[in-house]
Amino acid sequence: MPITQELHALGQAARRLNDGSEQLNALIARIDALLGRLMIGMDYVHPRPLAESVTYDRDGKRAIEMAYLAYCRIGKVYALAIKTVKVHESKRALATESPGEFVPVLQAPRRLRYAAIDVLPELVAGLSAQVEEVAEAMARRCAVAESLARRLEEMAGPSADPQVQMQVQQQVQQATSHARPTMPYLSETELRMRRPTGR
Repeated sequence: MPITQELHALGQAARRLNDGSEQLNALIARIDALLGRLMIGMDYVHPRPLAESVTYDRDGKRAIEMAYLAYCRIGKVYALAIKTVKVHESKRALATESPGEFVPVLQAPRRLRYAAIDVLPELVAGLSAQVEEVAEAMARRCAVAESLARRLEEMAGPSADPQVQMQVQQQVQQATSHARPTMPYLSETELRMRRPTGR
């Protein structure tokens, strides 16, 4: 095939690739926005790496860099992300639990975006199972709290003071997620800042 024909074929293939990439980016953004509307507020990392590469440190020991598809908080919002973590070969099994670095899927290299789409249905299924498990535990906790509240109401009896009744109602309203912003996730730094210092 003459070089001009090869260049023409390359140009057409590149245009198809770029058009497909733009379409894929739009679909990822759409899926991301729809997941955000569900207000899940939970982290989930797909257990199978999207990609991995091996490097050697100064002592000649192997280190593996792995990239995972995740759904987690980045900044102030939850989003689809690529988690990259570097571990020594002996600690490979702990890679999904390591802190790592997170970048939104749409800002990740093209090869990782493409690989992410292949496991996205599995990530949504895993996230769904995790949310279902937490929801079931929440239902059990609500039943325990409801039972305790009823017993305390029986012991305390009805209050004739309208001001006390109003205070109770205000506390109930303020405790709902509709009345106050929830904080479903705290980073390690935020957790350390909130721990009592013991002074």
